[in-house]
Parts: sequence; structure tokens; C-alpha cells
Amino acid sequence: MGEILELAEALWNGKTDTYAHHPWGGPRTIEQIADSVWFHRGFANTIIVETGEGLILVDPAAGWDTKLKYEAVRSVTQQPLNTAIFTHGHTDHVFGVSDYLEEGKLKGWPAPKAIAHKAMPERFRRYRESVEWNGIINVRQFRGGDGRPTFPGEFYYPDITYDDRLDISVGGVKAHLRHTRGETDDHTWIFFPDPGILCTGDLFIWTVPNAGNPQKVHRFAREWAIGLREMAACHPAILAPGHGVPIIGTDRVRQALEDTSALLESLHEQTVALMNQGASLDTVIHTVKAPQELLEKPYLHPVYDEPEFIARNIWRLYGGWYDGMPSHLKPAPEQAQAEEIVRLAGGADKLVSRAQELLASGDLRLACHLTDWAYLSSPQEEKVREMRQRVYTARAEAESSTMAVGIYRTTAREMGGEIESDMLKGSVVRAQERRGKPTMER
Repeated sequence: MGEILELAEALWNGKTDTYAHHPWGGPRTIEQIADSVWFHRGFANTIIVETGEGLILVDPAAGWDTKLKYEAVRSVTQQPLNTAIFTHGHTDHVFGVSDYLEEGKLKGWPAPKAIAHKAMPERFRRYRESVEWNGIINVRQFRGGDGRPTFPGEFYYPDITYDDRLDISVGGVKAHLRHTRGETDDHTWIFFPDPGILCTGDLFIWTVPNAGNPQKVHRFAREWAIGLREMAACHPAILAPGHGVPIIGTDRVRQALEDTSALLESLHEQTVALMNQGASLDTVIHTVKAPQELLEKPYLHPVYDEPEFIARNIWRLYGGWYDGMPSHLKPAPEQAQAEEIVRLAGGADKLVSRAQELLASGDLRLACHLTDWAYLSSPQEEKVREMRQRVYTARAEAESSTMAVGIYRTTAREMGGEIESDMLKGSVVRAQERRGKPTMER
């Protein structure tokens, strides 16, 4: 048993957890998980399957680690690439084929094929139209505002697309491709029936599912839950996730898939039930809770996304952007609101003083509101900036999810602050890849 599977066992048995070993973290290595099947753990994972006619690669590489992944694959097999399967169009999954294409040209091999769901080209079109925006939100989400926003504008398009399901056979190895809307609208999961290996892409990632990302497009919690139960019905012996480590054993795989499905189902049912009662978004996000017994599972800690964000996204999917507060329908500018609040309070100093009290008492949610109002009314005042930096630093340090930490850390940085606690280094993904920092759409 190598490093990857040792970590997998330790995580499952509670000897460590995903707060200490984030799903996006190391070890960065390649390991055999079945006969003729290897698992490369990167920021996003690659699954390598040898066949009688060349390799099948599931998610060949990210945009920034193509050479690293290629060298890792070539350390265990020299077979040409026959087929690449992209589980979805996020940029940490859809690169790397070009290295094998160039190698094949030099060696006279047939060109590899790339397969994906039919919605992927439309995703790439949207990315090309919003390159700068994606760069901005990703540097905020993954690096807490540290660095220059970048995002790719060119992509490797699939040669073959499918609609709902596709069965292929390469060199005697069968693979069943199935579409499920979940983290994305173009998601594919793959089941290799003979070795019993399930490749979930990001439909399973060793954390609360990424169904609520506050800076990204719709996610589909209900369909995601259905897809997870369909995967479990295949009785896989090995789960190879898009991030994190494999799960070995039919019973463990079934439990992980069904628990993740149950969490999404619960959040969906609670949110829709409240919406059907006419509840506001404020009521929804402060009422809906994930079952605690599920959040305590080693593969469902809120280290990346979190239940409150998922409830918001379910609301957005069903109800649009109006949150039920009539003044929010056509609001006054936020700066005008803040200036009026400051005037009524008797000056920004009053808000700063009260924010300090709230910070000391641990009421960080309310303290954030006060410092925002003070800052919008007096953005250059040093005392205001200092308090806002302190509040958002504390807020970031109190959070567990990468998404919340990244946004709060960015705000603190903009006030002139920096956060270097050990907890934040573990929570914010600042992956120091040997070939550059990642910027991706999750």
C-alpha cells in the first residue's frame, strides 16, 4: 500500500481528517489501484487504464500541470493514448491530450479521441466570453486575492460528444459513460464494469458537494443526488474521485455515495418545503441545516463548499434572484444606504466601536455588516480600514470552507491586511504546483 491508499485508509478510519488533508492537497504521486489501472493524485485526479489498444485516461490534466501528469503516466506505462474522457469542463480536468497527440505524431501512432458530454462546447464558449471575470473570481476563491487573475481562453474540444449515455470498448476494456447534472450541466461519470471502478469526476470529492459555490453558475442538487444513487446501484468496488483519495471496498463505496446523496436530498427537501410556504431567502439560509450525523462523516466535512451555500443555490435555481425582501427589488445604492446608516448612528466611529464589541463577543456575522457600512461611507479612514481588516481576518480564521475563507481573506487583504495562520494555509487552496499556481473554474 502506497502513500495515497495509506492516506485513504487513515481518513476513512478517522486517524486524520480533511481539515488536515484537504482534498485538493498531496501527496502528488501515482499509484496502482487495480490490475492495469493507476490513480494519479494531483490538484485534480487522473485515472489511467491500460487496454489492448492503448490507454484510456479519465481527466488527463489541468491547464497548469500537463507536463507533470504526462511524466507521471509515462513513469508507469508507455502505451499510446487511445481515448481521453473528460468528466466535465472545469479547467483542472480538460487539458493534457495535446502532449500525447504530439508524442503520437512523432511515433506514427493514431491520434487519440476525446469524449465528453454534448454541453461541454457551450461551456467553453461561455468561458471565452468571460475570461477576465473567471480570473478575478478564481484568484479570490482559491488564493484569497493573492496574485494576478488569469484564466485560459483556449480549450481542447472533445472529438465525440454524447447525450445521456454512451458505452464504449477499447482494447477489450468496457466503459459506461453516464450524464448527470450536478456540479455542472455537462458532468459525466464512468463505470468500468470488469474491474468495478467508478470514476465520479467532481460528483464525489471528499467534502460537502460543491453544489453551492457563491461565485459560480447554477448547480443541480436534486439531480446530483439521483446520479449518486445510480452510481451506487452499479456496486462499484473502487471509487476514484475527481479530488481526494480513492475509496476501496464495495460497502464503503456504497456508503459514501448514499450518504452524499442523502445530504443533498435533505438540503433540497428542506429548502423547497420552505419556499412552498412562501419563506424568504433569509429564512431559508438561517433555517435549513444539513443532518449533523452526515457532516461528521469523514468524506462530508465542509472544507470546500458548505450547506448554507447549497441552500442558497437551490433557492436561486427554483426562485430566481429576488430574495423576498421588497426593498431589495430595486435597492438604493449600497453606498447611499451605508451613508444613511452612519448618519443615523452618529458617525463611522460609532459603527467601528460597536464592531469591536461584536468582534470581542464572537458575533462576526453582525460585525461584518457594521464594518462594511463604515467602509462604504468612509473608505479612506484608517480606523475604519483597520477594523474591517481585523473583522474579516477573524471571520476567515473562523471558517472551514475554502470558498468562505477565500472571500473573507480577499477582503482583509484589500484593507491592507494579510492572513498567515496555519489554519488558513490549510483551508485556502494555494496549491504550489511545480509548474505554476492553479486558476480554475470549480
